[in-house]
Amino acid sequence: GELQPGDPLIERDLAEKLAVSRTPVREAIQRLKTMGLAVQVSRKMVIVAKPTSEEVINTFDVREVLEGLAASRAATNATSEDLIYLENLAEEMEQCIAINDDDKLEELHMLFHERLYRASGNKKLYQLLMDLRDCIKAYTHIGYAFPGRKSEASQEHKRILEALISKNSRKAEEWARKHIKRSKEAYIRELQKDSQI
Repeated sequence: GELQPGDPLIERDLAEKLAVSRTPVREAIQRLKTMGLAVQVSRKMVIVAKPTSEEVINTFDVREVLEGLAASRAATNATSEDLIYLENLAEEMEQCIAINDDDKLEELHMLFHERLYRASGNKKLYQLLMDLRDCIKAYTHIGYAFPGRKSEASQEHKRILEALISKNSRKAEEWARKHIKRSKEAYIRELQKDSQI
C-alpha cells in the first residue's frame, strides 16, 4: 500500500530502499507486470497499475470458483493445526470488528484465506489464489466499508470453518463461494454508492 497507482517503479531506487541488488528488483517488476499490477508505459518507465472496476470484478469471479475448490479440498486435507489456527483467526477477527480495528482485521482476513488455500494441499491452486488476491488486495477494503459487511463476512468465515471441522467438502465450497460472491457484491454496492461505476 505504500505505492499508489501511477507511481513509478524505479529499479535503482527500489534496490537501494530494499538493500538488495537490482537483479531481484528487475525480476519482481517483471512478475508484477505479468500479474497486471505494473504497466510498462515507455521503454524505461514502469508504473503501478490501477485496475479498472471491471478487472476487479472479473478477478472476484475467478476467485469465487477457485476459492470454492480450495475450501472443498481443505475440508479433506486440513490438519488439526490448520483448524486451530483458522479458529483463532476467526475469533481475533471478531474482536477487531468489536473495537473497529480495520487494519488488523484486514491483516487477519488475509491470513485466514492464505491458510485456507494452503490447507487445500494443492500448491498450484495456492499460488493462483495468492496471485489473484494480490491483484485486488488494495480494493478488498472497499467492500468492507459497506454497512454490515464486516459482521456478515465474519459469519461466513465461521460457516467455512464449521464445514472444514465437519469435513463437509460440499458445504465448505458453498460457503467459500458465497463469501467471495458477497464480497464482490459489497464492493459493487459501495462503488455504486460513491458513483464510481
